[in-house]
Amino acid sequence: MAVYSSYDVVVFDMEDALIDQGFSLTAAISRAVDTYLTELLGIKAEGGPVFTPDDVRMFTNNHFFDTDTDVVNALLTAALNYMSVELFEDDFPNHDGRDLLDAIKATGKLTDSLGDIAKNLRMNEYTKLLRQRGGGKRGFGRLGYMRNQWMILAEGHILMDNLVRRIFAEVYLGRELFFKEFNRERQFYDGPGVIDLEQSWIEVGALASLRKRCSFAVVTNRTQAEAQFVLSNLGIDKLFDAIVSQDAMGIGMADLEEVSWIRDLGVGAVVEADYSTRVAEAIERVRAQAGLEQILRVAYVGDCTRENRGINTLKERYRMTAIGTVFGRDHLAAAAQREKGADIVVHDPGQLVRALSERPRMRSSEYM
Repeated sequence: MAVYSSYDVVVFDMEDALIDQGFSLTAAISRAVDTYLTELLGIKAEGGPVFTPDDVRMFTNNHFFDTDTDVVNALLTAALNYMSVELFEDDFPNHDGRDLLDAIKATGKLTDSLGDIAKNLRMNEYTKLLRQRGGGKRGFGRLGYMRNQWMILAEGHILMDNLVRRIFAEVYLGRELFFKEFNRERQFYDGPGVIDLEQSWIEVGALASLRKRCSFAVVTNRTQAEAQFVLSNLGIDKLFDAIVSQDAMGIGMADLEEVSWIRDLGVGAVVEADYSTRVAEAIERVRAQAGLEQILRVAYVGDCTRENRGINTLKERYRMTAIGTVFGRDHLAAAAQREKGADIVVHDPGQLVRALSERPRMRSSEYM
């Protein structure tokens, strides 16, 4: 007996609606801060971490930053500001970049341990400073002078002088994926990549059952190699007909298996393409692969409130139902989703499964 669906294609935003990064990202930020302090500045590892994953989660929930490495930079600034020792850049006139950090480490003057720094933190004071200056990313950019902040190398190319980004990538990606992305070995962190901690928001069996009813596509801000790794690691990569990632090949070289994966699934988009273009590309690739000529009935699942997503434009172009996700958030977040174009709002993965299984409700409805 045929299994019918209200949709021909479901397009998932990978970060918002498909993969739960909650623990992996907070763990990566926590470990990246400690790795920077111990490996680059010679801080003793005893008593760490400086920030637990719960501390990171609380900080990020209270302050908006564009990227996870921006959060690492902000937390490193707090850690160095509250160390018991203050050093001055003018004392190292003939040093720059990594050479400068080696010179600092060689002095042996940074005698605090990670545990000492954690005890000395005054995060309420730091948070107040950020809020007084606009909060989050804006407030951080307006902080002005903070003790020891000059020791943080957070600008430039990731593999040369942006050591905050490099260390975060090493911690997050792990050995194999870091090499695949950057074509070189890790230098500062030798533990397992925390990307292994990621899980599917939707139970794999339920996802496979939904897949029998319609085609799946994914849009992601990750690179091709990272998207492939996560979906394959969870055993759900074969469920998707099209995946539009940040780029086609990443920075490193792709092996034959990856090339086949790209060919079969249609991975990759122009990096500069705006979000709505990438969603449209995912839809059109499914249409082409299935040989469909008629207008598709599309469900988009993701965060409709993010800037420049063009959700309403996509709804005009396709018979698209926008399903806004507010997993774990409050009703104010749900209202914001509806304001930005969500026809349906879901608060947890179970509600999402029901929304995809049932006939679309009236516009701006909410699953309770």
